[in-house]
Amino acid sequence: MVASSQKSYLTPEEYLQLESNSDIKHEYFNGEIFAMAGATDKLRRT
Repeated sequence: MVASSQKSYLTPEEYLQLESNSDIKHEYFNGEIFAMAGATDKLRRT
């Protein structure tokens, strides 16, 4: 598999549309999105 060197930038509106349908949360920065790590909906108690 070859990774594409061409980047695709999103508008804020495109990001918000994608994020509203996503199972995971992302951060939007300068037209790019990055998956956020470590966030959960519920705290686990043991």
